[in-house]
Amino acid sequence: MTKGKFIVLEGIDGSGLSTQAALLVPALAKRTGRKTLLTKEPTDGPAGLLIRQALSGRLREVDQPTLALLFAADRLDHLRNLILPALARREIVVCDRYLWSSRAYQGLECDAAWVDEINRFARQPDLTVFLRVRPAVSLARIAQSRPQAELFEKEETLRRVLAEFETLFAAGRAAGRKVAAVDGEAAPASVAAELERLALAALAEN
Repeated sequence: MTKGKFIVLEGIDGSGLSTQAALLVPALAKRTGRKTLLTKEPTDGPAGLLIRQALSGRLREVDQPTLALLFAADRLDHLRNLILPALARREIVVCDRYLWSSRAYQGLECDAAWVDEINRFARQPDLTVFLRVRPAVSLARIAQSRPQAELFEKEETLRRVLAEFETLFAAGRAAGRKVAAVDGEAAPASVAAELERLALAALAEN
């Protein structure tokens, strides 16, 4: 029986996650004939809206532990109300950010073991793809797309976040999890083709 598959794209701000996720979903639907759902974190749910306000600076004085808890709450709500039901219907779910983003961002100021603990009920993806982009490139992209940077969008911060993503990728690969890395600075069409290839390979596995 065909199983639902959960595919996650991860990377620093400006790495092209939203663009590539939006390209991947219709490509997979066309290639497989299966219903394919695009989603993201933070979500548009109650906790997700608070997170977005904190990231944009509209909601002030939110410390990193509180933000980490908000992300964990948003994730469990996301899983219960959208991701798990879709997987039970044997759909493909493509998510723009997930567990690694909590570790990479909130892990800058929070204990990594604690971040893992508050996310312990989160389902592991069937495939996590890390889009590698240098902070200078990501910040140039961000500057072209919107006038104001968000909370973590500073070069030194993104360097630290990128280093954590590299650590998570290496640990996932060493543990035998389904992880892959893609050059996010390549031409968008090339990145999209590689993501499609990786996703189709994961879908072929039961």
